[in-house]
Amino acid sequence: MTASTAPSEPVPVLKWRWIAVAAVAVAAVTGVLLWSFLAWSGRPDAPVRIDAVKTAFGVGAGAGGVFALWLATRRQRTLELQLAETTRVAAVTERDLEERRVTELYTKAVEQLGSDKAPVRLGGLYALERLGQDNPKQRQMIVNVLCAYLRMPFMGPKTGLRGRTGAELGEDTDPELLVRLAAQELLKTHLSHDDPGHWPGMSVDLQRAVLVDFRLSGCTLAAADFSRARFVGAVHIRGSRFTRRTGFYGAEFTDIANFDRSVFDEGAFFSWAHFARSVRFTRIRSGGKFQFSHTVFAEGADFEGGEHEDLDLTDAQFPA
Repeated sequence: MTASTAPSEPVPVLKWRWIAVAAVAVAAVTGVLLWSFLAWSGRPDAPVRIDAVKTAFGVGAGAGGVFALWLATRRQRTLELQLAETTRVAAVTERDLEERRVTELYTKAVEQLGSDKAPVRLGGLYALERLGQDNPKQRQMIVNVLCAYLRMPFMGPKTGLRGRTGAELGEDTDPELLVRLAAQELLKTHLSHDDPGHWPGMSVDLQRAVLVDFRLSGCTLAAADFSRARFVGAVHIRGSRFTRRTGFYGAEFTDIANFDRSVFDEGAFFSWAHFARSVRFTRIRSGGKFQFSHTVFAEGADFEGGEHEDLDLTDAQFPA
């Protein structure tokens, strides 16, 4: 990450020979005027000659004053250009230092995510979050890293964790699961439009990810792709808005799913998805095709109150 340096206006250089030429020119003009005035007067009177000399030297002094004023103006312009160049270089240097610092922090946080120790990986997650809070331009990249981490191979538990006590979970809970739950919570926090730390305009790619007790309620996203993801435990995506077409192609839902009051501006496709438990699509608004072709609803689906431009349930399977 390096800042580009735009070419600046070159500082003009005044050669001494031009100053000498200007001085000679002023002296020559003064001499010519003096000779002309003396020749024009045509009188040998001392007062007349003195007036002619005064007039000639006055004109020469005026010309010299104009030249001196031009030199002073040019010197001031040169100082201004030098100051502007110094300020520009300082700003570029400061940007370079800041971007270098951001790069170092990002690199260190990503390295922490590759640690074999869960606490170190957690530290990397929160370091990335802080980096995103302080640097809005890096937020999408950080969301991409969080999603990439969640897409990494993971067996996951057989059931969700919500509603289970600490004794039921036991002390041998997979530390990697805790890290992934933290990553999911960070996404939920910064995608929520009601959260003070909201990151607007983010896109997520969670294809083939294993997501446990996944929550994304009250969030606003741009592009989102959950194709072939496996949702373990209850899923709550209530009152969220997806501004671009959203993908759940071939996704597997092992527990209840709730999409109540969510908005899909450009539609969504759940083709070939599998819902093992009941799912609610109540009061959904879809501005594009809402596609469920070949989707399996093992315990049924509730579409009550939905507003759909094009609801496609071709070959969808419902319980008898």
